[in-house]
Amino acid sequence: MAISVSTGYTDTAIPGNPVLNLLRGSVNFGADFRVKSQVPSEVILNNLTSPVDRQEKFRFSYSDIANIYSGTDIDPSVYAPSKRGYSVLCQLTETFSITDPTVPSYRVDLPISAHIVLKMPANENLTSAMIQTVAARLMSGLYETGLTTTSRISSLARGSLIPADL
Repeated sequence: MAISVSTGYTDTAIPGNPVLNLLRGSVNFGADFRVKSQVPSEVILNNLTSPVDRQEKFRFSYSDIANIYSGTDIDPSVYAPSKRGYSVLCQLTETFSITDPTVPSYRVDLPISAHIVLKMPANENLTSAMIQTVAARLMSGLYETGLTTTSRISSLARGSLIPADL
């Protein structure tokens, strides 16, 4: 039997075929971060270059899932033989500061936190590249169709949830 994995969707081409690269920060774990705490299913890393009172932190965690189908509307007749799965979390916490060079005592701190949870079946047919594709599609939700500008992020921050082209 020849096995293939399909996504179940087909993307319609975006007019003009824009190049939509996944943005990534230049994070240098080895040079800038150290382990703050570690337990078997969680690690917290601190950025040594951030101020002590405004530490940037990454948190990574892993957990096993007994039934990956729980809470889905997938028909039990198409469940995989194993229902086991796992969840991976990547969280970033940092603080931006507003200062005024003309008023040295002026400072306002702005905490920002973001996280991604990847929840998936423990199935050998799912590759890391497939999971990367899902994560990249998720990031596309922060952008308008075919754009790499921040206009959708601005809209989302104002409670406007529907993409502009819908």
